[in-house]
Amino acid sequence: MPYQIIWQILVVLTSAVVLGELFRQFGLPSVAGELLSGLILGPTLLGVVSIDSQINAVSTIALFFIIFLIGFEMKTETLRKNIPKASILTFSSFILPLAVGTLIAFRFLDFGPISDFIVALGVTVPSISIISVIVMQSGLLESPTGQVILASVVITDVIAFVLLAAVSQSASNTFRLIVYLMMFIVAFAALDFVLNKKRDSFQRMLSSSSKYLKSEDISYAFLIALGLLVSLIFQEIGIGYILGAFFAGLILHEELIGREAFQRISRTLGRLNRGFFIPLFFGFAGVEANLESGFSSLLPLALLVIVSVGISISLTYFAARELTKNSPQLAAEQVRNVPRQISVILAGRGAVGIIIVSIALSYGLISGTAYSLVIFATAVVSITAPILVARQEPKSELENIS
Repeated sequence: MPYQIIWQILVVLTSAVVLGELFRQFGLPSVAGELLSGLILGPTLLGVVSIDSQINAVSTIALFFIIFLIGFEMKTETLRKNIPKASILTFSSFILPLAVGTLIAFRFLDFGPISDFIVALGVTVPSISIISVIVMQSGLLESPTGQVILASVVITDVIAFVLLAAVSQSASNTFRLIVYLMMFIVAFAALDFVLNKKRDSFQRMLSSSSKYLKSEDISYAFLIALGLLVSLIFQEIGIGYILGAFFAGLILHEELIGREAFQRISRTLGRLNRGFFIPLFFGFAGVEANLESGFSSLLPLALLVIVSVGISISLTYFAARELTKNSPQLAAEQVRNVPRQISVILAGRGAVGIIIVSIALSYGLISGTAYSLVIFATAVVSITAPILVARQEPKSELENIS
């Protein structure tokens, strides 16, 4: 019934916004508060809100805009120039922890090979939403250090979505998927190059269309339609619309569409995300979790989280130390402290892991119990990471890494 849907959205949205803001006021990620609100309203505690197909459709729309804006606010140039350093950090903060976490999941969990792997994937993948907030709060957003960290987590999250798509298909379909993805990346790079060469013409086209229709809203519609088209292409080739939404946003960067249009669109989509889509999606993600049936797996899950995060922090510390030890801008004391904070920042878990298990649950790849465990684990780690970062050295030491 329409009334029931509106009532559930209203209750979840209101509670998620309030708890999310409360967490933010205490220096914690708002995502954790939004998840907690869903856990309270859902079957874990009060049981006053439930999930159905219509709510899932609303969550899907919200997820598109969340991922689209993440890509929109990234720059392809940031990825290109930082790929070597970022790849090293991706290996230390994600690839190796995922390998160890998968072994632990196979040994101590009993959901089945694919489900165990997805649980490990959801728990070990760094989240661009959490990490970007920590980077911003640390004053690193425009620094070389912050750019390397963000490039690393973008690469990581792309790999994570590809792995999710791969485990849900046969070996032949997985091979085909990888080939299609490589073809798309080549085409994406070529299109990005051409559009940047013709950026003035592209900006004039957006401006002219807005003037011709006497409304600047046409630029919003055009860019969102482009995002939906790319998402559809990704969905059709078997990778998933989420990665398509990210790449669609990624190609529409500030230098291409112009500073004024970029700021206007970013501001509008940002407000919609912060005030509606993000709290709604993560609120309902919490509602869908039910920890009642997963208590027996909490100990293995704790082992998985502690070991994988510990490996991530340790290996990333040594990798960052190697990357920064010859930096002429850093004093000896700073060279010791900077890698420590980088390693803790890249231990941030949260939104991407939740998105991955939400998609896996909708595809029937994992059970509700496995999903609930990952929700619980990522909520705990997303709260812990900012606290650990706050205990590190002052942010001024991290602003000069070359």
